[in-house]
Amino acid sequence: MKRFGQLIVMLSLAYALGSCSHDKTDSVPPLALFKNGDFTTEGQRIPIGGKLSFGIAASAGSAPITNLRIQRIANGKVITELDKGVFITTGGLDYVFNAVKSGAQEEQWRFMVMNANRDSSIITRTVLLGDGSAYGPITHYTLTLGMQNNTLHPNFLDLHNGNAFNTLSISGNEASVDLVAFVYETGGKLSPTLCCPAYTGSSSVTTHYPEIGTWNTRNSTLYDYYSADWSLVKPDEFERAESDSLLVASYNPQNVSGLCKYCYTNKIIPFKTENGKYGLVKVKYADTSKDGIIELEVKIQQ
Repeated sequence: MKRFGQLIVMLSLAYALGSCSHDKTDSVPPLALFKNGDFTTEGQRIPIGGKLSFGIAASAGSAPITNLRIQRIANGKVITELDKGVFITTGGLDYVFNAVKSGAQEEQWRFMVMNANRDSSIITRTVLLGDGSAYGPITHYTLTLGMQNNTLHPNFLDLHNGNAFNTLSISGNEASVDLVAFVYETGGKLSPTLCCPAYTGSSSVTTHYPEIGTWNTRNSTLYDYYSADWSLVKPDEFERAESDSLLVASYNPQNVSGLCKYCYTNKIIPFKTENGKYGLVKVKYADTSKDGIIELEVKIQQ
């Protein structure tokens, strides 16, 4: 954090020096930079399936930072990997984004930070394809969670290892939770639903689990609802997955949300966790009552 604080001070000084000749009413755009450290570097060669990691720091300029957009440009296609709304008034942006190298010979990664004045700063990084393959092992488990009114089963899940917590054991473990389940009515149907602690949409997670509103850390897990709704991952593919190659390939960041509804029995949902781990969750059984259960089979990158 000390290094990040020094970086933000440097960014602020750069703006102060750069804008001293302008009128005080001039709009100052944000300024984004790549962080130093154990991150992917310019022109680095990464094998298919290899980890990409980018650290981004930004100062706000003359208005709060409101958006971070991350895009991958490969084989002539622009893929929006993240479009994240934020509201940062002080301290600047400090963000780490993890992904996996595709099979494209060259990828350009574009990072745009925007403030409330709609001024923006864009930085880019080029990554090249290395030799071999870096697809790796997965963690595989099955467990049962309770819906929001079920006190006999745990309600809060750490997707990485299958650790699950109830309302008594959750204290001190809030930062490890990636998934909760609940039932609500939507589109005239009772919907078994998977959600992440950070979700604040039309059916906010805190409507069903009010205690999450008090957590200091609320992880964002993104579910590929389009692939789930259209059954793009077949049951036999899920069963055969013994490395993370299918997990990575199944996830399409263009159609994702922190909430996935209509999670009925046999649905398979690709997901990506806050720290960049890809996975698949198969619904083995789901009740449609608020005191019911949902049984999940999970495969996730180690």
